[in-house]
Amino acid sequence: MKSIKENRIFNPQIVDQPKVIKKLVEESSPRRIFLVLIFISSVMATLGLLNDSSAVVIGAMLVAPLLWPILGLSMGTLVFDFRMIRMSLISFFFSVAIAVVTAMVITLFYVPLGASREIIQITNLGFMFPVALAAGAAAAFAISYEGVKEIVTGIAISVALLPPLVTIGIGLGGTDWELMRVAMQLFLINLVGILVISFIIFALLGFRKYRKLMDAEVKKEEKVLNDK
Repeated sequence: MKSIKENRIFNPQIVDQPKVIKKLVEESSPRRIFLVLIFISSVMATLGLLNDSSAVVIGAMLVAPLLWPILGLSMGTLVFDFRMIRMSLISFFFSVAIAVVTAMVITLFYVPLGASREIIQITNLGFMFPVALAAGAAAAFAISYEGVKEIVTGIAISVALLPPLVTIGIGLGGTDWELMRVAMQLFLINLVGILVISFIIFALLGFRKYRKLMDAEVKKEEKVLNDK
């Protein structure tokens, strides 16, 4: 009977919710290292797109911690923790601003638009929503279950969050409004997909009743941020 329970896809009893919440709060926080990694990955992604280097773009996606505040926003919404929602939104908006501005500034000093236009033009937006749902589900499972942490690297590559963000900046720098519009659509599709599916999975894994614990962890994190 025990083995059958352990083999269930959604089994709150085998998830260490306090540990997951602690990790999610820390990773969703707008710490300096978080912001530095966003900047570095944005530079890499922009240069990779401008120089038609998919390897560099993939490397940038691995460096970027952009997925964490989105998962933090989903979890905070689930447990109605406004501190967590606020902290995740701050991290998210900082990430968006850094990525877009960095790409715009770099593009101002670059003549070619490189592969960014081609990547956006060949992207099927209808196809990307199921991909975002799958990536969001994988991310929620990966941080909840100890045994599947290894798939986080694959998730970082499969979910297109950073490339469309820096493409918005490239469009701004190159005054290409159509490029900006499609890139923004692609980013929003991925964002909504991840938020929706991760919210559902976190609910099924029993995180809803951990509001007090999350609030305590966010308060600790706010102290860390204020002490810096």
